[in-house]
Order: sequence, then C-alpha cells, then structure tokens
Amino acid sequence: MKLSFFLLSVTVIISTACTSVAKDDVKVFLPGVYVREAKHEFGAEHDTVSIILLNASSNEYKIERRWSYERILDGKPLEPEYKVTDKTGVYSSETKMLQEASTLETYSFNPKQNLMFSGDTKYQKLK
Repeated sequence: MKLSFFLLSVTVIISTACTSVAKDDVKVFLPGVYVREAKHEFGAEHDTVSIILLNASSNEYKIERRWSYERILDGKPLEPEYKVTDKTGVYSSETKMLQEASTLETYSFNPKQNLMFSGDTKYQKLK
C-alpha cells in the first residue's frame, strides 16, 4: 500500500514538473520584427510589423505596422504612400495566435521556419 502510494506520488510530481517546464515556443518566438515585400506591375509594397511585449501577465503585445506603397502609373513611379498603425493584441497559449484587440485580426506563427502569417500574407522574421 505504501509502495503504490509512493509510486503514485512520484508520478504526479514528475508529470507536474514536466508540464510546468514545457515552454510555449510560439510565445518565446513572438516578439520581434517581421517584414514582407511584394512587387507587381502596379507598384511595390514594403510592410514591417513590430511586436513588442507590453504586459507579460496578461499576454498583451503592441503591434506596430509600417507600410509603404510605391505606385506605378503609366510606367512612371508616383509619390510613395505611407501608413503607420499602432494596436494592441493578446496572445492565446491555447490557439497559439495573437489577436488584435480592435479589429480581431489574428496572427499565426511558425517558429521553425521563422515566419508570421496574417491570413494568407506571409512575413519573415528579422530579429
């Protein structure tokens, strides 16, 4: 009886220790700078998204997006357009996604390939 209780206690302790030690690889990967470029006959887009941890206890992040578009009209480049947005988002360990608070847009991550996705749009992580 004492032996079975001891084995059960050891099993519970080991399983608890393993779960608490396991890291969320996406959460560790999340902060950083992500870039995307696209060129086509109408112009070129340059997109940079910076993700910065704001509050670790609530998994809240700042999502800053800097976007520029160099439009081409009749073969001639026009004045570039620029846009900057600052939003906040919350990371869910269950879904492994970051969700913007205002638009509910979601970002998913692939740490092994160093990628972030916003829908079908793919970003490469710089740092």
